[in-house]
Amino acid sequence: MSEENQGAVEVSKEILKEEKKQNRKEGFQTVGIMVMACCAVIVTVVAVTVFVNINSKINAFYKKADTAITSLNEIATDIQEADLPGMATQINTLTENATEGVSTTMEKIDSINIDQLNDSIERLDAATAAFQGTVEALNAIFGR
Repeated sequence: MSEENQGAVEVSKEILKEEKKQNRKEGFQTVGIMVMACCAVIVTVVAVTVFVNINSKINAFYKKADTAITSLNEIATDIQEADLPGMATQINTLTENATEGVSTTMEKIDSINIDQLNDSIERLDAATAAFQGTVEALNAIFGR
């Protein structure tokens, strides 16, 4: 082979080596791009899943908050419609009536003569004892 041909063969070999290197680099780049694409898909799926989960929780919280606000509005309306001064007057009247009843009861209790009551109880006890004695005597006579 001539030198010229050998030089061309050497140049061709060098070109083939460079093409192989270039192909290898492109292969690595292709794998890198595929890995990045897979990562992007995974990140997207995770983000969508998180969004759906958070969105459902936000909706549930919103419903609970809406129910609570509705209840608070109903309570506020009830309070506004309530006759608080009238209720206070009724409570006052009830308290006065109860106080009068307690005062009357205490007066009646105070009017009881405790000594006289004790004497009556003692006489009743004595009468009961005498009656008991009579009943026992009758039982003895009639054999019971």
